[in-house]
Amino acid sequence: VLLLVSVTVANAAPQCYRYDEIKADQAVRYQAKLMVLSDSCGSDSYTLFVRRNARTLSQYQQQMVEHFRRVDGRRAEAVFDRFITRLANEVSLRIGRQPLASVCSNAAGFLAQALDFGRDGFKRYVAAQAAAARESYPVCAAD
Repeated sequence: VLLLVSVTVANAAPQCYRYDEIKADQAVRYQAKLMVLSDSCGSDSYTLFVRRNARTLSQYQQQMVEHFRRVDGRRAEAVFDRFITRLANEVSLRIGRQPLASVCSNAAGFLAQALDFGRDGFKRYVAAQAAAARESYPVCAAD
């Protein structure tokens, strides 16, 4: 009975984010958006960005896997895979409602920005995005 109560309480606990997890979430969201826009607009921005920032992206992705492991405890890699797929699908649906020429014209600055990002610049960008979005996340009490 005690074990059942512990599992129920753990499952009822609200999902919270540590500050590094907020940064990781913002990085993964950026990556998903860049992937969809780059593919849709026929740009090589995503490929070049990933090639230049592979290690940093891998670290952010691992932080998200650890976040899912902490809040769920099981199958964190599968949860992460579904998460990033859902993000890409959301971006695709959002841009799919607009004429592609308009989407690509509006995304030109975003795609060009990705070409300029090296590791340090991308980390600064992600930190700024995380700071701006922090209020929209349930933050863990220790953070």
